Parts: sequence; structure tokens; C-alpha cells
Amino acid sequence: FTRARRFATIAASSTTGSSSDRTRVVLALGSNEGDRVGLFRDALARLRRDLGFELHAHSSLYETPPAYVTDQGKFLNAACVGSFPTEVARNALTLLDGLKRLEAAAGRDFTGRRYGPRPMDLDILFHASGAHLCDRLTIPHPRYAERAFVLAPLADLEGAATTADATSDGLRHAREHWRLMGESRAMEKEDIVRVMPLKNKLWSWGASTAVMGILNITPDSFSDGGKFSASVDAAVNHARAMVAAGATIIDVGGQSTRPGATRVSPEEETMRVIPVVRALAKEFAERDDVFISIDTFYGDVARAAAEAGANIINDVSGGSWDPKMLPTVAALKQPLPYVVMHVRGDPSNMQSKSNTSYDGHVCDEVGDGLLATARKCIEEGIEPWRLWIDPGIGFAKTGRANVELLRDLPRVRSRLAPLGGAVVHAPMLIGASRKRFLGELTGQAEASDRDVASVAALVGAVHGGADVARVHNVPMSVDAARVADALWRR
Repeated sequence: FTRARRFATIAASSTTGSSSDRTRVVLALGSNEGDRVGLFRDALARLRRDLGFELHAHSSLYETPPAYVTDQGKFLNAACVGSFPTEVARNALTLLDGLKRLEAAAGRDFTGRRYGPRPMDLDILFHASGAHLCDRLTIPHPRYAERAFVLAPLADLEGAATTADATSDGLRHAREHWRLMGESRAMEKEDIVRVMPLKNKLWSWGASTAVMGILNITPDSFSDGGKFSASVDAAVNHARAMVAAGATIIDVGGQSTRPGATRVSPEEETMRVIPVVRALAKEFAERDDVFISIDTFYGDVARAAAEAGANIINDVSGGSWDPKMLPTVAALKQPLPYVVMHVRGDPSNMQSKSNTSYDGHVCDEVGDGLLATARKCIEEGIEPWRLWIDPGIGFAKTGRANVELLRDLPRVRSRLAPLGGAVVHAPMLIGASRKRFLGELTGQAEASDRDVASVAALVGAVHGGADVARVHNVPMSVDAARVADALWRR
């Protein structure tokens, strides 16, 4: 009751951050029965469709042990902040009724034991109007400050605490509680893990650098054009060798996106890559630690690759070169991760002066560009926790800009905070391997002679918080990543 009264006082001294026709709310989501990821996708879709929810920011997904009743499966937990139409949410009990309908639609049995298993749990943590206290509902949620599995997702939303209402006050208080609990130490103590779906499992990242081996099925790649496009067997053999050397992701590309490259049709690209993706999916079907990525900017190719067994969509255009891409990724049956890369223009003009000139610091401009692209993805229906980020080394950047980006990757990431932890903590992919700027720095004119420079860039990227390195020379890169991880990762 004391906490509720304190929040009522805070709310009374604040001007509301909600508009006259929208009400801002912070929600917690949890599931430990059935297809947890599928239930999360369905809950977000139903919140939007049935209750008019507009998502402002979303935490990462966290897998956590059960609390209070321990003889049950692990939970998937998250939190989000957004707004509802006023008629849905201004009255907290009306919103509660709407959320209970969604829980019932997900299959929840309200007669089960308290704190027991449930397919979907939707809780109101903070409400723009402040505190609420009755026999059906208490806001703020009475036990949020003692629950690490609630505070971890709430702390992810600190960057969304930008309104003058009780939701922002609540998020700031939650962040302080999380700091006092020990943050990463609390996650380790409570066995809380940040995760995302990948290849029919929950994947965690950050403990070590994932090496993504490049497999170009193209006749005109800047580095190894034509080398592996002669046959499916040649491509599979090279992928097998990269995995044996330590790659955990194979990135299959069917056309060059280097500056000045000629675009091929989606039909031609499909003919090049799908047989290879299908063969790789079969080759590594029993490996839960090897993933197949499709490097494409075409929605039709992304869909065909997903159906053939690809696990990741890697789009250098961030959805800007094909209007089909974002709705296609949103509608995929499996929630494949989608790599959002920063770029301006396309291969015909990306290195023009207008596209390589930045008014402010390049890290801020690139971060803001990624933020805008991520927002478009979310508006199209791609769940925030499916996104990866890539600052686009070598794409619409001068050599100096590439160096500046690698020097201060945390500054890029920090610009994503308004969308919450799902985006600001998303896996960061860096693709500097054999790029022209490395040749300019070292005097190596041939791309294949830039591997030493490439691993130096990789080490710098890991120091800056990169999680995935896209590379040509896998053995050298794996060794470099192991040393970098030993130096800078816990």
C-alpha cells in the first residue's frame, strides 16, 4: 500500500504523458507452457489487433527459472511499454478485463494453482494515471521490486522513460531497484538469460563471438566471385570446411552488393541460392550450433530461403530496396532473426558524396538511421526481439567513417535505447572483412591479401561490443575472436 500511495503522489505531481485519445501503460508478459515464443508472437499480435495497442519499446526476451512454485518449466519473460485507445485503458479495470480475454484466448486456465504454469500471463505494471488499488488490481504491481525476472526486462525500458507520467516514473524506479539488486550479478545468481529464437531453440549471445563464414554463390563477388558457384557440392564442401574451422553461421549470398554491382532479378538469385540453402539445411540438420543465413534484399528470396531451411535473414538494405521484404519477414511462420543494416542509397550510388556525407558524428547518424529502420520493422509487424543490428561497414561510408564506427560501436548502440532492450541489446553484426578501406590503410590492393587487416578490425569490433563477425578467412578469424573474447568478455 505504501508503494501504491507513493506512486499516486508521483502521478499527481506529473502532467500525463498520454494524449487525450491514448493511454500509456507498461505491461509484463510471461509464459511457460506450450510454444512460448509462438504465444509471445500471438499475444503481441492480439494486443495490437484486439485492443489497439501501439508498441513504443520492448525488452529483450529472458528465460528464467520459475518462482514460488518450482516444479514447473522455465518461463519466458519480457516487458513492454506502449499506448492503448483511451476507451480501452483509461480505466485500469477495463484494460484488465481486456488482458484477461487475451489470456483466455491463449488457453489459460484461471482455476489452476497460483504461480503455477500458464501459457500466457499479462500484467499491468505501471499506468499513466498512477496508482490503482482495489480487490482485483494493484498498480504498481505489488511485488515487482522483489522479482529479478520482472526487473531485468523493466530495466531494458529505461530509454523509453521520456514522458511526464507515472509510466516513466515507474521505469526509472525499476531501473534503480535493478541497479541495487546487482544487474548482471543478479542475472547470474538468478539464472536469468537473455535469449531469442533461432533454429527451433532459444539462443543466447554475448559470451563469445560468433563467426559467420561468407559463402558467395556469385560470379562477381569482390573477393571470391565464382569460386563456389560452380556446383552445390562445391558450396557445401566449403561450408563444411568453414564449420570445421569454427564458424557457427554460414551466410549464403546470391548477388554482389559491392559499390557499382549490377542487380540481378529475384528469380535469378533464387535459382542460385535455394539449392545451396536446402543442401546446407540437410547437411547441418542435426547440429543445433550451426545456423544458415540468407544474404538477400528480396522478400521473395527470403521467403523461399526460409522454406528451404534458412535460420537468419541478412538484409543489407534494411528493407529499403524491396517493399516486399519487411511484410514478408513479419509473416514468416518461424520467427527468423532479421539483420537490419545501415545503408544509404543502393550499389549504384551508395558511395556518392551525398550518401557518404554525415552532418553530425557518423556514429550518431548511423545509430539514428538504424533506429528509424528498426521502427519501420516493428510497424510492419516484426517483433523487436527478432532484430539484429549492423552499422554497415563499407556501405555509404568513407574509409574514415568506417574507422570511426569501429572505434566507437557503443555510441552507435546507445542511439537505439528509445526502442528498449530488444533492440539496444540486439546482436550486433560487423562485416569489415577484406573491405576496401582496409586495403587503403594497409596498401593491400588485392582483397585476398587483407586477411590480417580483417582480423585486426574484428578484434577492435569485439572490443566495441560486436557479437557476430562476418568473415572470409574463418580459421584466422576464429583464432582472433578467441583471443579478443579472452581479453574483453567475461
